[in-house]
Amino acid sequence: MSSSELIALVPAAGGSQRFGGPKPKQYMPVAGKTVIECTLWRLQQGLKPDRIVVVLAPDDNTFLSLTALPPAVETLRCGGVTRAESVRNGLSALAKQCDDHDWIAVHDAARPCVPMACLQSLATVARKALAGESGALLAMPLTDTLKESTFDGVVTRACATPDRARFWSAQTPQMFRYGILCDALAQEGALSCTDESQAVERYCKRTGGALPLLLRGSLQNLKLTYAEDLLLVEAILAFQKEQRS
Repeated sequence: MSSSELIALVPAAGGSQRFGGPKPKQYMPVAGKTVIECTLWRLQQGLKPDRIVVVLAPDDNTFLSLTALPPAVETLRCGGVTRAESVRNGLSALAKQCDDHDWIAVHDAARPCVPMACLQSLATVARKALAGESGALLAMPLTDTLKESTFDGVVTRACATPDRARFWSAQTPQMFRYGILCDALAQEGALSCTDESQAVERYCKRTGGALPLLLRGSLQNLKLTYAEDLLLVEAILAFQKEQRS
């Protein structure tokens, strides 16, 4: 069994521009709590990390007023303009507290429905992974037909149909060794990556390291993006509660 620590890192500094609600989506009420409270409880109960660290915007005045947080949640007020900046800033703030072989599981604050079994599969990787493994992420194989598009200046048209068998839809948590994730996010252009795995993939291809493992996620692991997604989140959480009872 590995002696490395497992740290859940939750970037929560975004302003939720696409959500369009009265407040950032992580603070919207759902199932008797806020979205982020549900997310943090899910991480504590399913992933069972050694630490949970939330990266907040420097001017966040809401988080500390929450009353249903799991015990011992830590906060860092070093969030950036983008998710990648928040993650990189959080890693820098943890530099004196982490070993290169520790695991960092980055999870969206707005994914409160990630199933326990998915989190447990990541925890198993952290416990049993070989020293050379870079990390793993939850993802779903595509089931819809995938289309490539082209825009002629007036309309958008379908121009190709790639083989969907090669493609997965990425979810979170995405879990990587601390040292590898730091090095990956320090690469030129890394802050434009849309998730941590993209940066690690580039880094491992350049260095010859092991590419990230893909672990099957779940359609229940919905990311709250638009206001109407709140209804789906409520329904999924209610379904999961019924299944556990």
